[in-house]
Amino acid sequence: MQGQWGTKTEMMQLLKRLVSIDSIVGTDGEKRMGEELVHVLKEHEYFRQQPEKITRIPIPDDSLGRFSVAAIYQGDKKSKQAFVLLSHFDVVGVEDTGRNRPFIFDIEKYTEVLKKEELPDQVKKELESGDWLAGRGVMDMKAGLVAQLAVLGDALERQLPVNIIVLSVPDEERNSEGMLSAVNWLADWKDHHHIEDMIGVCSEPSFSSYPGDETNYIYTGSAGKMLPFVCAVGLETHVGEPLAGVNASWMIAEVVSELELAAEFQENVDGEQSPLPTILRLADLKKEYDVQTPLFAYASLNVLVIKQTAEDVILKIKKAANSCAERIHKQLEQRYAAVEMTSRKPAKPTVYSYGELLEEGKRRFGREIDEAFKEVAVSVKQAGGDSRDLTIAMAQVLATFFKDQAPFYIVLLAPPFYPSVQLNNFSQLDQRLKKEVRELIQWAKMEYTETIVEKAYFSGLSDVSYSRLSGSKTLEATLTKEMPALGKGYHLPFDAMKRLNMSTVNIGPFGKDAHKWTERLYTPYFTNITPFLISRFIENMLKK
Repeated sequence: MQGQWGTKTEMMQLLKRLVSIDSIVGTDGEKRMGEELVHVLKEHEYFRQQPEKITRIPIPDDSLGRFSVAAIYQGDKKSKQAFVLLSHFDVVGVEDTGRNRPFIFDIEKYTEVLKKEELPDQVKKELESGDWLAGRGVMDMKAGLVAQLAVLGDALERQLPVNIIVLSVPDEERNSEGMLSAVNWLADWKDHHHIEDMIGVCSEPSFSSYPGDETNYIYTGSAGKMLPFVCAVGLETHVGEPLAGVNASWMIAEVVSELELAAEFQENVDGEQSPLPTILRLADLKKEYDVQTPLFAYASLNVLVIKQTAEDVILKIKKAANSCAERIHKQLEQRYAAVEMTSRKPAKPTVYSYGELLEEGKRRFGREIDEAFKEVAVSVKQAGGDSRDLTIAMAQVLATFFKDQAPFYIVLLAPPFYPSVQLNNFSQLDQRLKKEVRELIQWAKMEYTETIVEKAYFSGLSDVSYSRLSGSKTLEATLTKEMPALGKGYHLPFDAMKRLNMSTVNIGPFGKDAHKWTERLYTPYFTNITPFLISRFIENMLKK
């Protein structure tokens, strides 16, 4: 690589510098990281002379004052093509690092500290080889950002006739608020400059597809994510008369058992398999001890999707909840029969989607429900709650209007929502990108004897999901109906995503154990191969 940030030494120094900023998601470290990135860019003569080529894109109404950073190089203002090099500069927390926490943002020191720990043989061997560096964010994904800056510096030095935006965002590890605000800016920039082909290159690292996977991947799409909630509304009773009610905790426990690792949600598409779903949270809403059975409990489910729509996922969860309701009913029948209870019939929970129950609620109660929602939204905000807290609070409020219907389940969606995206077979540009990825893989084999595999879906989740809006035509309507937090603090820029319509690939470094205390980066692939892959991909796209 020519130019600033392009030598191995410069890349390693810049990586150490960026990792040293503790940009943990949801903290002021993200703002400090944005400021540091601006300082890095201004060290280049191009940006010192043209500071307007650096743009801060703020997250609206953000209490931490966080912002994304866009660095713009327009080497061919007449071109209808532009490349967006996308990364995120936030990192996950460090609660898992124990006594070594003070060192985790110093990659050299932390690597040495880890060598003295009791480690799996493979981890120890890699760290002692000298080819690996450990630290929070070193793999996910500050190495990708450094590689992109090396590519930008090379383009500036050679004055390539290309339009490049290096875009790095905060909050990817939580709600993707950085990217959600940046999408609007990108779409406006595209329209203003009359760009026809907006091409994204994300540089998330290769993620292992299975334990022990050592493969380097180039991804041509990204899996989607949904966060369905199932709420159980029980029929309260005194613990001395358990058969007189239905315990919400029992109801939700049945659902958890039914949905955890449920094979019905796993997809196999073109030889690629999505991960199984798993429960992320389970709770009841009793605030203190008493002898009344829980009235309201809920579980949240992580579902990664390839082709499944929001409607598909909701229907599958409703089907699972109905199976649970049937089991509960049968167990109650057995218990009633055992004690010869004839004074009441055993309950059978009903299953509703949030939209179904809300529609009935508005028909019966009108504006009373809207007023209740406004009150609870204010309450959640004052308490410092997030969009998931608001989701549960609104579901709980809605349930109070239907006490006479208990017991029942409510199935709904909570933020964040990541659409599944992929290069399609209908776009000439997408087909060109696929062809170029395959050429790039062949070139890497010849040039570096490096085996790289094309993979259609990045399973680690990425902000690429917001680069375009594809799939179900009813998506916006479904989310509006079934996601109570949408438009109430959580926003998806549907229009901007449609306007942006950015075709994206992922070319990044190789590492292991993202989000773990042994997170580490393979440095030879990072310095010797990754930036050259990105640069060749861009230059080859320019030729065609």
